[in-house]
Amino acid sequence: MSKERLKKYGTTFHFASRFLSKTQMDSAASLYGICREIDDLADKQANKLNAKNELTHLREALIARDNNHPMVAKALAIEPAITFDALIELTDGVLLDTEQVKITSEAELLRYCYQVAGTVGLLMCDLFEVKDPVARHHAVDLGVAMQLTNICRDVREDALNGRVYLPRELLGSVNAADILSPTATTEAAVRRLVSYLLTEAETRYDSGISGLCFLPPQARLAILIAALTYREIGMVIADRGFDIWAGRAFTTKTQKWLTAFKGMMTFLFSKKPHQYQGFHDPELHRGLNPRPGVHWA
Repeated sequence: MSKERLKKYGTTFHFASRFLSKTQMDSAASLYGICREIDDLADKQANKLNAKNELTHLREALIARDNNHPMVAKALAIEPAITFDALIELTDGVLLDTEQVKITSEAELLRYCYQVAGTVGLLMCDLFEVKDPVARHHAVDLGVAMQLTNICRDVREDALNGRVYLPRELLGSVNAADILSPTATTEAAVRRLVSYLLTEAETRYDSGISGLCFLPPQARLAILIAALTYREIGMVIADRGFDIWAGRAFTTKTQKWLTAFKGMMTFLFSKKPHQYQGFHDPELHRGLNPRPGVHWA
C-alpha cells in the first residue's frame, strides 16, 4: 500500500505513524494495506457471494501459506514475519460481513471485535517483535477497544448497509430500518447501548495502554498516540449525548495534534507507558475462547 492511500483511508493510523521510524512505518503500511484489502473484499463488492468465495479462497491460501495468492505473497514478504493464525482469524471475522449481520449477544460482538481488530494488535506485536504473552493480551484489548469505538461511530452508516452490530440481547428486536427511523423508545435504547459499549471500550483502552511498556520506545509513543486519538472519537460521541444520528463522529486535525501533545506529555512524564504496573484481567476476554493472544482463564 502506498503512503498516499494509507493517508486517504487510514487517517488516524497515518497520523500516528508519523512517530514511527521509516522501517517501522514501511512495515506497518504494508500490514495496514493487507488488512484493508481483506476488509475491502467484503465491503467493496456488490455481489456478496463473490466476496464470500474470494475470502474463503484467501483463507485456504493463508492456511496453506500459498504464495501464489498475491495477498499471501505480500504477507510473507513483511519483515519481521507476522503470525498467519491472526490473519486467518481476521479473515473469519470479515467473512461475517458478507452475510446479513445480526449480532445476537455481547459475547458474539466481542468475538467479532477480536477477529477484525484484536488480531491487528497481535500483528502489530509481530512487527515490533513483542513475544511476551501478557503484552499480546493487552494488544488484543486495544484492538477490541478501537473496534467498539468504530461500531458506535458507524451505527447509522452500518444500518444503511443492512448491518446491525449492536447485540440483540442488549438492544431487543431492533432491525436496521428501526435504527434509521427510530421511535423515541428505540432511540433511547440505542443511546443507552452506545454509552455502555463505549464504557466497555474505555476499560479496554486502559488495559491496552497499560501494555505499551512492552513495545520499543518509538513504537510505544506511536501506538499511544493512535490509541488516544481513536479514544477521542468516543469522547465526541459522548459529548453529543450518544446521538449517532447527528452525523459521523470524527476528530479534527487540531484535535489530533492536541491529543498527540497530551500523548507526548504522558510519554515523557508518566510511568504508565514505560513500567508495567498491573496485570491482565481475563474477564476482558470473556466469550473469546482459546484463540491467538487470548487470556483464557
